[in-house]
This record gives sequence, structure tokens and C-alpha cells, in this order.
Amino acid sequence: REFSSRGSSSMALVLLGATLAIPSRISPVRMQIIPSSGNGKRLLVIGGNGFVGSEVCRNAVKVGYKVTSLSRRGINPDPNDELLCQVSWNAGNALDQSTVDQYVSRSDAVVHAIGLLFDVNSGLAFANNIVSGSKSQPDQDSTYDNITRQSAFNVITAINSRPALPPPLGTPFPLAFVSCAEAGWPDVTFGEQVEEAAPDWLKRYLIAKRAVEAKIQSSTAIRPIVVRPSLIWNWQKYDVLPAILIFNIANALGVPFVDKTVRVETIAQAIVAGISDPKVRGVQRYMDMEALSAQLA
Repeated sequence: REFSSRGSSSMALVLLGATLAIPSRISPVRMQIIPSSGNGKRLLVIGGNGFVGSEVCRNAVKVGYKVTSLSRRGINPDPNDELLCQVSWNAGNALDQSTVDQYVSRSDAVVHAIGLLFDVNSGLAFANNIVSGSKSQPDQDSTYDNITRQSAFNVITAINSRPALPPPLGTPFPLAFVSCAEAGWPDVTFGEQVEEAAPDWLKRYLIAKRAVEAKIQSSTAIRPIVVRPSLIWNWQKYDVLPAILIFNIANALGVPFVDKTVRVETIAQAIVAGISDPKVRGVQRYMDMEALSAQLA
């Protein structure tokens, strides 16, 4: 089953009203770039009808990509959107390796934009109807290990199986993964203590995110673009609006474990810019996403 990645004030409440600013274990490439257009290249967005995924689709079409979305329902979330109407919407299960292999084999880049805040074992699954951008509901298979780790591992396996020339004759395959700022807790002051006090569901959530990050980084066939947003929002997502001011003030004051919030438009533009420029790789924190987004806006 697939769910859209999203930000949530519910997680923020658990984390004492703040999301976390995480220093990267991978040094992000910092540069001024003007990303090349898609030029008809084929982009696969896993979870393209979700909160983040649909915005990625919209921006990718705008710069010339031929976009395919693979999601559980395969439905255009906004049939009145001219850009989204140019996307190929497909229903399929990202937990099925053969399905993922089929779609990845026809793509030049992939964005993994599915996840869920509260899995079926969290005891809070009912809250997804409130915090999920696509209102997805978990079923018995909707665990963090399945939805986040296994679906992403299937994509990585499919990319690693593609015939490709070794460097420097060939170039690594661009794969963008929507992780979270909390994945870097071990690197921030008091991060380990905060994680120790976190509820079990959040620890399992982070285990899945970190497993994907590590797997992506270990592949020489992949150019990883790992975006680590904290709270993701827009002006229509009313459930997170009250927390935005708190987050941004805390970040401005220099609280080490509070990251600035990221608009969904910013993260989507950063992802498209990142997959378009071969020099962009590694973890992208909020300031990196803002810089990349500015080149595409």
C-alpha cells in the first residue's frame, strides 16, 4: 500500500512542539545552478498523487519531463489542473518488485514520495485521515517497514538491475527520496537523548527512513538526492498552520533541534532541480532545498 509523504503538526506535538534540524551525514553539494529542463526525459514518481508527489509532478511537467505516477489508486488528485493532466496516472503496488521493475525500466529518474506518519501498529492510525495530504488510510500491511523501507528498497533493486555503463562511461541514475529531518538525530546536540525519549512508533519511523538513506548511499549506480524536510506545509493545509510560527521562531533563535519549516512548493522544486543537475547529490536540508528551489522558481 502507498501513502503520500507529508508534514504534520501531530508529530510536532510529540516532539515538544518542534521539528528537528539535522546536520547531514552526507555533505550536500552547495552551488548556484540553473537546472536543465527535462528535455523529454522520463520521470517516475512513486506516490505521485500525494501531497508532495503531486507537487513534484506539477513542477516536473512544467520544465519538460514526461511524468509517470505510480500509486495505489492511480488517480489524478486534481483533474482541473492543466499540468497534472499531462501526467500518466497508473495504479500499482510499490511493494511488488515486478511492478516496480517494469516502471523503473522505462524511466530516466525516480522520485520516491510515499510514506505515512502513523502506521498500523502505532495506535494512531486513525489520525492519518487528518494529517495525510491524500487522506490515505493504512491497512494491515501498512507498516513503516513496508510503506517506507520495502517500497524504496524495491526501487533501489530495480535501478541496480538496470544495464548501465560503469563510470566514467556512464552516469549514476538520479533517485530522490523524501526522508525527514529527524533521521539525523544522532548528529545533533541532545539528539540521542531526544530519540531515547521518543515513543516507539517514532523510533520505528526513523529506523525505516535511515535504512533507505543508507541503502541509497551504498549504491554506485545511484545519484542520491535525499531531502530532509521538517514540517511540510502550504496555505491549504490548515492542520499544520498553527505550528509554523513556533517552528520558525525557534529556528531563528538558534534552537539546535528545531528546523525551519518547508513549503511543499519548495521541496518539490528542489527535488526537480536536484534530479535535473548531475552535480547535486546527498542530503538536502531546508537551506539547500531553498537554494535549489530558487533556481527553478
